[in-house]
Amino acid sequence: MTPFNFRQLALISLLIIGYAPLGQAASSCLGGVSSGVRIGGAVLHPKSFSPTSLAEHQTTKMTVSYYSGSAGLVTKTFIGVPLYDLITEAAVITDATRKNDMLRKYLVMNATDCYQVIVALAEILPATGGQQAIVAFATVDATGAILPLDDTEGAVKLIMPGDKTGGRDMFHLSSIVVRSAP
Repeated sequence: MTPFNFRQLALISLLIIGYAPLGQAASSCLGGVSSGVRIGGAVLHPKSFSPTSLAEHQTTKMTVSYYSGSAGLVTKTFIGVPLYDLITEAAVITDATRKNDMLRKYLVMNATDCYQVIVALAEILPATGGQQAIVAFATVDATGAILPLDDTEGAVKLIMPGDKTGGRDMFHLSSIVVRSAP
């Protein structure tokens, strides 16, 4: 079979069978409340975190504002763990023969409904972007009380401060997969 025919066969197969993101079956995209987050992919120590286990880490409080088409300007305060700390704990696998191999890595964030967001690892590395993204497990209400995230947000939520629309603030965060650019 020639490469051209193979490509046609692959395309036809995708159209007939359908496409699901790698590592996820279509049935896993039913949505629902996340119970925690798993970190896997190119890491030495795959990890799973629940809101309870996240609360045992060094936490941070972050107030973010973003524009929501339906709600206008939204400002909320979250309690969570820096994403960089969790990725460091999982220990990203690097290739010592490649200069600055960490700068080739990216994170595929997955929600229970198969919403996906890509974050370059360099964005959150202190020596490069230094963005203070967090994996939130609680919010602070107007009285200052700390409350768990509700079912609309999931047990854990990705917060990417500085995004104007909040499109990378991911509800129902279920997994983070570390990948390397080809």
